[in-house]
Amino acid sequence: MHSLAAYANERQTIRWLVFDFAPYYIMSDTHQGEGRDEQTIALLQQQLPNYRFDYVHIPGSRAIHELSNPQNTYCILSLYKTQRRLDKLLFTNNASTVGLSPALVMRKELANTLGLVEGEPVSLSQLLAEQGLRLGLPMNRSYGKELDHIINHSPRGSLVTRPGKDVLASLTYMLIKERLDMLVGYPSEHYYLASKMGVKEQMAIFPIAEVAPISHGYVGCSNTALGSEHIDIIDTALEKITTTDSFQQVMMRWLPPQLKPRLQQQLQTRLKAQ
Repeated sequence: MHSLAAYANERQTIRWLVFDFAPYYIMSDTHQGEGRDEQTIALLQQQLPNYRFDYVHIPGSRAIHELSNPQNTYCILSLYKTQRRLDKLLFTNNASTVGLSPALVMRKELANTLGLVEGEPVSLSQLLAEQGLRLGLPMNRSYGKELDHIINHSPRGSLVTRPGKDVLASLTYMLIKERLDMLVGYPSEHYYLASKMGVKEQMAIFPIAEVAPISHGYVGCSNTALGSEHIDIIDTALEKITTTDSFQQVMMRWLPPQLKPRLQQQLQTRLKAQ
């Protein structure tokens, strides 16, 4: 009887892997708990009151490794679907997050030297091949098929990767100190960190020409029987929350003000099509 009760409790408990990665998970400053992905999980919790949500804190660089371990069942919000991940993990059909695609950030001084106009798309492959710039990247992070291909086929000497905690903040610091020339990340990440570090006016954000303007993240769960159950439950909840004003507000919360209209337009178009 005890084992049956324990199994029933396990089925009703969704264990989320979370990590310190602002502005998706904010764990240490005045906006603690207000990260985009944290708030999206909170919307899911509202839709699933009969389920208990547990949170397991890990370094971001170990997230996919832990999710792929069939000895446990975990879920993560806002993952890209790559073929390698599809071979190992389970994913929702509905997107859990909708945002502007990855962008480049560099010092305005360097951008001006290169003749780039802030806000206009730039070619990452061209910058890497022709300008010999140093690109900073968090370790073990996917940016989608197109960007991953460019990065994986770039000269090794042009890439600087970092593992561990607060990795994007560390890379941004290296950018400020001119130990890097540019970073790949999302506009909300760049804006949040530059604002927090007081260097917002020194940085320029550029859309990347090789990718579509909007990116979608999905919930991924461990490839287990319990993970399959949880994926189905979460997928159904996502159908409901992604049509709400609350979801739109969460998606736009940490974007630079000048970029919010671009995402809002995409979100509203998406909702009308549903």
